[in-house]
Amino acid sequence: MAQSTDKDGTHHHEEVGQLPVRRKRMKGIELADALMLPRQGGARKGTMPSMPHSVEASPVRVLVSVFDHAQGDVGGLSKRLWAAGAVDSVTILVIQSVSRGLRTLHASGIPHGDLKPANVLYAGGQFCLTDMPALNWTATPVLTKDPVAHTMIRGKRFLANDMWGLGMVSLGLICGHTKFEAVKTKLRGIDAARYPKPMGKMDPVTSHWLVVVLLLISSIDTNTLCIPAVEEVAIAARRTLRSEWLGRQVPATRSKAYIETCRGVADVLKEAVFKPGRREDLIETLVYCLDVTDISRNALAMPWPDQYDNEVEDDDL
Repeated sequence: MAQSTDKDGTHHHEEVGQLPVRRKRMKGIELADALMLPRQGGARKGTMPSMPHSVEASPVRVLVSVFDHAQGDVGGLSKRLWAAGAVDSVTILVIQSVSRGLRTLHASGIPHGDLKPANVLYAGGQFCLTDMPALNWTATPVLTKDPVAHTMIRGKRFLANDMWGLGMVSLGLICGHTKFEAVKTKLRGIDAARYPKPMGKMDPVTSHWLVVVLLLISSIDTNTLCIPAVEEVAIAARRTLRSEWLGRQVPATRSKAYIETCRGVADVLKEAVFKPGRREDLIETLVYCLDVTDISRNALAMPWPDQYDNEVEDDDL
């Protein structure tokens, strides 16, 4: 496939045996025009709504912009309200709200592809998954891309990438902004020059996250946390840590010093995630989202944490 870009940001993709397809990154007003949706003020005078080949005119059911009405995104709210960690009910509310949108997408085989705190907005008393992927083929690296699924086939978006992104959003809420930012800084600060480079297209920070998450999940005490699905993932994580595959993908794991550095970061996350009183259904959902040993995971198969009526107080938001 060949690709070129015009000055206006339009990407041209040409595939053998197919007509060229034009796609352009669009948001807000441009997206409304492209979908021929009514918007306040109407279309600009003398212009006609554009219709990229990648968008079908009918039926257009749900692609609504809520940016203008948002009171904040999860990233900003975490910094202001949940620096020390959100209560479980808030994290579960975010998971459920995002998962409803993902279920609609995944049922059609469509990944979101850029699931991050900035794309989960709080508006009208609820959280909304935004920045839909139909016309947006870019993505933020590392925290929105599953380390394994993303590196297997270049250019192919797996639904598992969305589960990884949701897992990272949830992990950030559970740990709190302060601790999670400290973890990210610690991983970025690992001197990659001291260790062999990861194989393939996996960048060093992504490889660090892969190892840290495997260590986090493998550390679960399955005698105390008696959830069969979690125990199965923990066993798979331990097996992966000992595997030749991981040694090839992340050669740094052959270094005891590197493993101990990653284990120290995993212990920081472990202290936050598995603290006494943590909801078991929340842990089960988090583990499912971060299970890098299963590239087939998706929102339709994801364990659904319970949300009890009136559980989220106004002071929590």
